[in-house]
Amino acid sequence: MKAVALVEAGTMDVIDMPDPQGDEGVVVALKAAGVCGTELHILDGMIPAPFFPFVIGHEGAGVVVSAPKGSSVSEGDRVAIYNLFYCGECEWCRSGREEVCSHPAGQMGFNLNGTFRDLVEVPSRNLVPLPANVSFQDAALLSCSGMTAVHAIRLSRVSVGDVAVVNGIGGVGLMVIQACVAAGATVIGIADSESRASLAREAGAGDTIVLDESGYEVVADRIRDVTSGNGAQHFFELVGTSASINAGIRGLAKHGAAVMIGYTSEHIDIHPIELILSETRILSSVAAAQRDLVTAIDLAAQGKMKSTIDTCYPLTNASTALDRLRARQVMGRNLLVWD
Repeated sequence: MKAVALVEAGTMDVIDMPDPQGDEGVVVALKAAGVCGTELHILDGMIPAPFFPFVIGHEGAGVVVSAPKGSSVSEGDRVAIYNLFYCGECEWCRSGREEVCSHPAGQMGFNLNGTFRDLVEVPSRNLVPLPANVSFQDAALLSCSGMTAVHAIRLSRVSVGDVAVVNGIGGVGLMVIQACVAAGATVIGIADSESRASLAREAGAGDTIVLDESGYEVVADRIRDVTSGNGAQHFFELVGTSASINAGIRGLAKHGAAVMIGYTSEHIDIHPIELILSETRILSSVAAAQRDLVTAIDLAAQGKMKSTIDTCYPLTNASTALDRLRARQVMGRNLLVWD
């Protein structure tokens, strides 16, 4: 089979690999795999590759081609892949918090070979069945950005009537907007261009703030202008800089929550007084529990969550998809697809 892998630090290529035999898990033929900024972090060494060659990609959906006896899925089933191979036995797994499993076997695309390949072998319990009206392309993106959005709003406890600010209108940000709207909140999107602000409004944002030459300096004031001076109950941070997170915190209402999802190599500098006087909650959100993927797929089946797809590429054009992502030319998300 073909795969896209790091063959050495910073160098990616299309390689041949042996097909998985299905001795210990379910073999899935990929039909779609999302292209995420995490792949750039791995290419750049921010997240070191665990070995070489290392297959990148952590989002995927496809069709079961073989399953061991007793599996929860059968040949021909359409499935999305939950990419963290959790232990299922620790206190976190038993309470439905697999994302912080104490003894995971690994995570596809991080320290296990990922989804940028024709076939993958995964545990049966990591597969989520797809309704007929959820496409492979949508499912692949729901298996990262969709479930990440659902998980983040659960942590922040978004509820009916709340105001949520979403900073960063990429693949995840667009899903966070939709998840907040589904939970009954009104949304303010912060974008770096009018074209991205338009995507935010299409996803359900009631108001948008487009950054200008002043950057984040006036963002807190703009948030308070929109909220009659009260501020927002939630701020979802997908950019990951000191300027952006501080602007969001200053635009929060008392007892508001700032949720860290995105990150860069930059360290975040926050003065404690920014948090203490308003009893602000700072939360961090890492990917999602498997139930969040189930919920994201349910929302998609109900028409309440959909992907914004820029371009679909064959596996052999993965480098083009990543180059365009690095150049910030992607509106929504890119995908690798198989016929």
